[in-house]
Amino acid sequence: MFPTIVLACYAASAAWLASSAYRMTERAAEGRRIAGLALGAIAIALHAVLLWRTVAVRPSMGLAVTESLSLIGWLMAPIGLVLCFLKPRFVALGGVIAAGSGLAALAGAERADGFALEHQSWELAAHVILSTVAYAVLSISVLLAIALGLLDRRLRTRKPLGWLTILPSVEALEAGVFHSLGTGFALLTLSLFSGFMFIEDLFAQHLIHKTVLSCLAWVVFAILLFGRWRFGWRGRTATQWTLSGFALLALAYFGSKIVLESVLGKHWG
Repeated sequence: MFPTIVLACYAASAAWLASSAYRMTERAAEGRRIAGLALGAIAIALHAVLLWRTVAVRPSMGLAVTESLSLIGWLMAPIGLVLCFLKPRFVALGGVIAAGSGLAALAGAERADGFALEHQSWELAAHVILSTVAYAVLSISVLLAIALGLLDRRLRTRKPLGWLTILPSVEALEAGVFHSLGTGFALLTLSLFSGFMFIEDLFAQHLIHKTVLSCLAWVVFAILLFGRWRFGWRGRTATQWTLSGFALLALAYFGSKIVLESVLGKHWG
C-alpha cells in the first residue's frame, strides 16, 4: 500500500507540473507549478522512508538491481524539482522525471534478496555513493539530450512544433545538457578514481567488465565535452554522443549487475 501512495504522489506531481507547461493564464500556470513542486517534495520524503524500510535498515547488505534503480530515481527527483523551481520552462521535463522516479520507487519497493558484502569500509561506501549520484546526474543529461534531439529534428524538417512547444528552447536545452554532463563527468571521474584506489582485485570481484565499460563511457563523455569546448558541438552531435556514452554506462552499471546476480548467481563484494 505504501509504495502505491509514493507512486501516486509522484504521478500527481508529474501531472501538475506538466499541465502548467500548456498555454493558460500566468497565474494559473504558476499555481499548478507550485502544487506540482509541493507534491513532488512530499513524494521525495515518502520515497526516502520507503528506501529506509527496504534498504537502509538491513545491516551490511548489498543493493539488488531494483533497489539501485529506486535509489537513482530518488536522487533524480530533487534535481528535477530544483530545475523546475529555478527554470519554469523545464516543468514538462520535471514532470517526466517525477513520473520516472515514481515507477522506480514502485520497482524497488518489493523486498529483494540482498546479499552481504564481504568487505565493508567507508572507502567502498564512498565509491558506491559517487557512482550512484553520477549515474543520476548523467540520467538527467540524457533526458535533456533526448528532448533536444526531438526539438532539433522537428526544427530541421521545418514542421510545426505541436506538443513540443512545451519544451524549453534549443539554447536552454543545450545549456542544460552540458551543465549536467559536466557535473556528471566530474562525479564519474571521482567514482572511477575511487574504484581504482580502493577495490583490490577487479578480476576476483567480477568487476573487470563493469570497469572497462565505465572507462569507455568516460572517454565518450570526455570527447563530447572537449568537442563542445573546442569545436562548439551542439544539437544532433551532442545528442548522439550523450546517448552513446550513457548506453555504455547503463551496460556497466545495470548490465553487469543483472548478469552477475541473475545469470551467474554471483555478486560484487
